[in-house]
Amino acid sequence: MFQAIQPEEPIDEDIKTFFTSLESELSSSDTVFSKKEAKESPAKVDETLNMTPLNFYDSGRFSSLEKAFKILAGYDCSSTSLTIEQKNELLAMEESLKELADRAAKAVEDKSRLTKKKSMKLKITRKLDSNLIRYKEVESEMKHVEQKLATLLAERKGIFISSKEIKVELEALENEWDEYEANAKAAEEEERSVEAEWGKMKDFISSIKGRM
Repeated sequence: MFQAIQPEEPIDEDIKTFFTSLESELSSSDTVFSKKEAKESPAKVDETLNMTPLNFYDSGRFSSLEKAFKILAGYDCSSTSLTIEQKNELLAMEESLKELADRAAKAVEDKSRLTKKKSMKLKITRKLDSNLIRYKEVESEMKHVEQKLATLLAERKGIFISSKEIKVELEALENEWDEYEANAKAAEEEERSVEAEWGKMKDFISSIKGRM
């Protein structure tokens, strides 16, 4: 019967040698940044945080911001006053900035959706108002002009059918109205949450910028 060959148990010396070699390889592959670049990086991040999350989302500056964070997090600790914890927080902040920008864009999109629905409802309501006005005019004309009765009756029928269709469309929209309002309210709360988190990161960058 075939028996699988079990891998040999690694010895402590082999483990240490492997990770020492790995550390050397990774260190040699890292990009070396100048002290000038390290000092300029907080200003670039601060400049980003002075933008609104939505403006940052639309600015297309993700790549330059990513480089600034990479410089800050990868620069030699011995040449700056940044602690390891602060560098770890910078790495986490990079992802948070992108996430907050995405959330801000999503919040605006959700709010604009309700605005579009309001415009649609207004347009539909105006159609109904117009049809109602014309309906009353037609009814009045029918009383005074018997010779136009056949034409007016046909027109009245058309208005009735059109109004029913539009009313069905309006009712369908109103059935979804609570959802649109809830989404818009949630979007406003999301915007406030995004702005609060954005402000915290801005304060953090400001606090370390002067120490670079």
